[in-house]
Amino acid sequence: MMGRHLAISIAIFAMISLTRGAVADSEFLIEEDLDAPETIWGSEGVGGNWIILPENNSTILGTFELNDSVDLYAIDISSSNWTTIRFSVSGNESVSISIQRLNQSTWSIEEYANEDMGEISLDQGFHAIRLERLGNYEEEVDYRFIIRNMGNFDESGEYVNLAWMFAPFYVFAGLFLILPMLVVIWWNREKILASSFGSSELKESEIQVLTLLRERFSADRGSVDFEEINEALSTLGRDSWNAISEEFGKPEIRHFTENIDISLWRVQGGSGSFLIGIKTDRSKWEMAAIRINTPLGEPIKIDSVVPEMMFQDDEIYLGNLEEETTTFVRLEVFGKAPEAEIHISGIVEGSPIAAVPAKTIAMEEE
Repeated sequence: MMGRHLAISIAIFAMISLTRGAVADSEFLIEEDLDAPETIWGSEGVGGNWIILPENNSTILGTFELNDSVDLYAIDISSSNWTTIRFSVSGNESVSISIQRLNQSTWSIEEYANEDMGEISLDQGFHAIRLERLGNYEEEVDYRFIIRNMGNFDESGEYVNLAWMFAPFYVFAGLFLILPMLVVIWWNREKILASSFGSSELKESEIQVLTLLRERFSADRGSVDFEEINEALSTLGRDSWNAISEEFGKPEIRHFTENIDISLWRVQGGSGSFLIGIKTDRSKWEMAAIRINTPLGEPIKIDSVVPEMMFQDDEIYLGNLEEETTTFVRLEVFGKAPEAEIHISGIVEGSPIAAVPAKTIAMEEE
């Protein structure tokens, strides 16, 4: 009798220990005790022939019998909120797993996830876990799959549009970005208004000066008033560029880079008489000079320069050209060369630079 009581006590102690172990690990070990069905239950619902798995963390052991290729298990989600289930098959590459979320009225499949996804969210009710054998139908195959409950969430919660909370930020950001531009416009308001109201008057005065220059350039050399031409050229500034193009036509040479813009117009028929316009950008040119060069080496010389500048043989010394300024030079050259090139050189930000247009100048007007 004492032996019987001792055996019962040991058994109870072992059951308590196993129960504590299962609770401590939060995992249930479930072994297939009957052959799992191959097809989903019908309208009658989950019957007694189904292995029903809880939503807790579980490890399930099962076997594919001979010629058995599919096992279906039911999983019962008791929470009224949605539950995220993570799943996988371990230790057997010849078995695949998927979980099917079912419509609780028609038992049709609404969503499924395979092992590549490894996770699915299920609502309250019964859903299906499908195990499938991958080949090797002539022998029994043991498998082991794991279920993990990753927690609940309320998918039916109402979403509230909180975009209105960001409206003050958008207004502040817009004003913050626009304010610098408004400050610049305010500082330059006089210049902007003057340029808009005085553009027509400036253009008219430019046309008068350019017409005068055109007449003087076409006159005989003996009757040219160089002081008058010099004064006219000095009145032309940066804003005269387009007006000159309208009066004298398209330049024969146009060359521009990020540092300088060069144009050359022919102002008298016959031999070489030209007007050169030089417009600097945001860099100052120091010790600038113009050189008329002949590609084939024939001699060519500069005969006269207006306004008066130092020149010798084929080179004119311009001096320093300030940033964002425009300089106009009228020159006459003579020589037997059929064509010539123009070079403009100087020092920009401490480095020597040469601007060389690719097109040559025909000494005789075509």
